[in-house]
Amino acid sequence: MAKIIKFINDDEALRIASNLEKEGYSFYSTAARRAKDSESKLMFKQLAEAEEKHLSHFEELRSNLHERKGQIPWGEEDELVSAYLRNLVETGVFASPDKKSTAKRKDITVAETCRVGIQTEKDSILFFSEAARLCKNRKGRKMFKALVEEEKQHLTELVRHLRHLGEKRPSRGGKRK
Repeated sequence: MAKIIKFINDDEALRIASNLEKEGYSFYSTAARRAKDSESKLMFKQLAEAEEKHLSHFEELRSNLHERKGQIPWGEEDELVSAYLRNLVETGVFASPDKKSTAKRKDITVAETCRVGIQTEKDSILFFSEAARLCKNRKGRKMFKALVEEEKQHLTELVRHLRHLGEKRPSRGGKRK
């Protein structure tokens, strides 16, 4: 992704980021509905709300870019690369097939959901870090940097919750730890 990202402009980066947040919102909303315990349900609901908030910020920033009638390129624009990125954004290809198939399973456990979330947050951190580095728009750069920090918090929450779930599992003797 790092090789591709240097050829996209701010608008395309914001579209990709919006798509990541839409997918995250959908994933965490579904996880919140499926979770049986109130602790997991609440955590996934809060993560979904955070993704929805991020999406709103990206859409607002994109709209400001268009109002200024300028899309400042990060690198040389190439129409073929732009078309390729549009297809990636529209089809959600940034989520790996393994993650997508696991996330869509109706019998996915909370632990598996956390693992998919952890990998997704890591991917988002990588994308937003590169976007912050390359973004020409000051507000966009600042937003991407702030999102890196928020995604790190989400990652930490998911890891903490996964560990908590592991502690709640019965030990071999049938007693809880």
